[in-house]
Formats: sequence, C-alpha cells, structure tokens
Amino acid sequence: MIIVICIISVLPWLGLHELDMPAQSECALTANTMLQTGEWILPQISGGEISYDHPMLHWLIVLFSYGQGYVSKLTLQLPGALAFIVMMATSLIFFGRRTKFHEAFISTLFLITCSGMQNLSAASSGDLLFATFLFVALTQLYRWEENYELKGIPVEISLLLSAAILTKGLMGVILPLIAFTAYLFVVRKHPAGVILKAMFYLFVSSLFLPALWYVSIWKQGGTDLLLDVMRTEFSYFWGTGADVHNVLYVFPALAIGFLPWIVFFFFSLFGIKWEKHTVCCTGVKLFSLVSMVVLLASYAVMPVKRASFLLPIYPFITIFLAQYALYITEYRTWCTRLFAIFLTVAVVCGLLLALFPSGWSPFHAFTLNLRTGLLLGFTFAMLGTVYYQLFKRINIKILYATIALAFSVNLLVNAAEII
Repeated sequence: MIIVICIISVLPWLGLHELDMPAQSECALTANTMLQTGEWILPQISGGEISYDHPMLHWLIVLFSYGQGYVSKLTLQLPGALAFIVMMATSLIFFGRRTKFHEAFISTLFLITCSGMQNLSAASSGDLLFATFLFVALTQLYRWEENYELKGIPVEISLLLSAAILTKGLMGVILPLIAFTAYLFVVRKHPAGVILKAMFYLFVSSLFLPALWYVSIWKQGGTDLLLDVMRTEFSYFWGTGADVHNVLYVFPALAIGFLPWIVFFFFSLFGIKWEKHTVCCTGVKLFSLVSMVVLLASYAVMPVKRASFLLPIYPFITIFLAQYALYITEYRTWCTRLFAIFLTVAVVCGLLLALFPSGWSPFHAFTLNLRTGLLLGFTFAMLGTVYYQLFKRINIKILYATIALAFSVNLLVNAAEII
C-alpha cells in the first residue's frame, strides 16, 4: 500500500514541468553528453568545459535514457522519484518490524506528505538520492549488528556507502559510520577495539569502487584536477557564498520541511500537562535518536548548509513524531480536531486563491484541465471526509483523514500546470 501511494504521489507527474533550476539544466546537459559521447568519467559539456561532478546521478539518468537515446525530463527526474519510493519502503519495513506497526505506518505517511520530501521527490537533485543511500545504509548497519554482531564484511553495506560516495563524496561514508559508531559506543555491547576494527574494514571496503573513479580522473585530468575534486568534496567545511549559514539554520529548515505536520505538533503544546515520565529509549528507538542527533550536529557544524542536506534525518524524526501523534490523538482529542479544522480552512483558502487569483495573492493560478479537475474533485472529496469525521468520536480516523487531505493537496501541486 505504501509503495502504491508513493507511485501515485510522484511517478505519474514526472516530466510535466519545465526545468526551473540551473542545476537541473546542467545535470541534464552532463547526462546527455555522457549518453552521446560514451565518456562516463569526465564528459566535456558546452564550451569545452569538463564536468567532474560526482557521477552516480548522471549514470542513473543515462541508464534510464539509454533506450530512447536522449535525456528527457522524465528520465532526468526518475532517479529522484525512485529514491523517494525506496526510502519510504525501507522506512516502513525497517521500523515496522521493530516497533509498533501502527507507529511505523503513520511515520511513513508523515514522510510521504511532508513538504521537505515532496519538494524533491520529482526533482533531478542528487540530494534525495544521497539521502536514500545514507538512510538505507544506516538501516543495514543496524541489521548487521542485530543479526551478525559486526562479524564479516557486509557487501551490500559497502555497495551502498560506495554509491553514496559517488553521489556526494566522501561524506557519504564518513557520516553514517560516525553515527553508527556513536550508537555502538552508547549501547556498550561490544568492546571499543571490535567496534573500531569493524568500522575501519567497512570504511576501506567502501572505497574500492569510488577509488576506480578517482584513479580515472587522475589518469585523464592529472593531479591538479584530482585535487580540485577533493577540494570540492570537503568545501562543506570551509565554503563561502549563499549556502553558508549559522548553526541555527537547521531548526527553521526542519520546521519548514515538516509542514504541515509541524503545525499539528505546535498546537499540541498548548494545554498539555507537563509531567515527569520514565522514558525507555532502547533498541531501534535509541538507534534512531543517536543517528538523528549525530547527523543533525554534523550538519549544524558545517558552514555550508542546505535544507536538502537534512533529508537523511527525516525518517528518524518521524518515528518519534508518529508515536507522539498517536498519544496526542488518544489523550488530547481537541488538538487533532483543531488541526483538522485548521488544515481544512487553509486548503479551502488556498484553492480559492488559486482558482480566483488576485493581484496581492502569493498563490499562482493553475490551468484547469481534465487532470487538474479530477485531482480537484479528489481534494474536495478529502475535504468532505475530514468534515464528516469531525462529527465522529474516533479521533484516529480524523488523523488519517487529515493525512489523506495533505496527500491530495500534494498530488494537486505536483500535477497542476502553473500559470
């Protein structure tokens, strides 16, 4: 069911919109050059300029475009869409087997419908692809310790970390290994020597495939070009420009990324009775907490920050948010109903402003066609469902109805042709 929801959420709407970012156009140009020339390492794009970006995203685009012989908007956006589906499925399977399945299901629905994920689910950015490799690698690291107690060298984890390196650089292996090492030291299940030895072997094995790419760059471009690549990889620690932000940047970025659900949790803070409770955080919850804190701290200390860098943290946050949402739905019933009313009013106002735009409105109008009309009908049906459930006593159905409403709005935004 989750995979079907993900497919409906992104795949039918790929290629509908024009490329709206210079990075997307450059990515399409690089991938098309690879496809036409057969040069997979250092393709020469317009003006004789050599592209030495990390190639995993370009390789996947070329792979999907090979049958038709050219790069289209569909094949350009397909890697990000598939990465989105893989992350959602992995989140449900991983948490569903280790926590209450209801929590894992709600957590995955929050992931699918939050604005941070939806904004990149159909984009050609490598950030979502990188986030998926990191998150899946971390879940496999947990399974490795859970089932094999750090014995042997898991090939699938090495391949995932190698793919992460080829997507964004060496941070693709450094970040997950630091997070998992911190978790192992927190649980104190293995001696420090065993932990460090296992992480060292895993680090070295993850470098084999990327080393072939680095050596190819050195052979074709020389030492100077290889040093440029390495400087680019570690520019996150001394970067300059528009992407440099202070430590506090990560918190509003996360808040915006979790719209509209951040409003739900904001409402829950009013009227809540703060009491002392003994919180037991063990197993996968402790792993999620440590991974979340380590990754968030790592991104916070880096000068170069973008909201998309935080995507690997989202699944670890939503599993706690889902647990809290179920508690609020059961014991703070007014909060769930108030948020349902708020979201309903916000959606109705947004639709009115989009259908009948005015000069002062920040909303854009969209073209009314058969596709948009059907999705508008679906959105109004979800609005009616929320309204109907508000008069019922089962609050969990109200929560599901608001999730369905958020999903319908995402569909409409993804599919609508903006004027």
